[in-house]
Amino acid sequence: MLLPFEILKPEYVDQLIRLEKFYLVTQSYHRHQEVFPNDLRSGILLSDYDDIGLAKIHLNAVKADPFAALIDLRREKHLAKLMSMIDTHSGYECYWAVVRSGAQIKKQVDLTYKDQVRRYIEKNTNWRIGASAKINPHLQLVFGEIFMVLKYGNQTLRIKFEDIERS
Repeated sequence: MLLPFEILKPEYVDQLIRLEKFYLVTQSYHRHQEVFPNDLRSGILLSDYDDIGLAKIHLNAVKADPFAALIDLRREKHLAKLMSMIDTHSGYECYWAVVRSGAQIKKQVDLTYKDQVRRYIEKNTNWRIGASAKINPHLQLVFGEIFMVLKYGNQTLRIKFEDIERS
């Protein structure tokens, strides 16, 4: 199971404020529980925005999630709540929706999931890709959900990454 995002640390919050990325959308991050099934903390994913409108669109997309919320880092109560959530003794493990190295994640996906990608293509598409053909997938994050984008000829396919993992 791929766990690509950084754990949110206090110094990252300071960085977000400096970058004027004041809005954070929170949601459940089920990958944490799947990777660490014995951890009693709830996995939370935080996506940052500098535009309140985009943050509200994301929040609306995940509004059914029990952990869906909009945090404004300029509001003292919101900032205090976030800092308590990222404390090591809280009931949460908070992930920031950024990766340290895109190249490293790509390499990991290419090596670890190439067989699953081929199986998914064989089972779920009419693409007939030769054994020597190289498939060059890339990952995309949409409202906290990881997708894999596959291109073959003039066709493009966007799949939830968890569907690839299950293939």
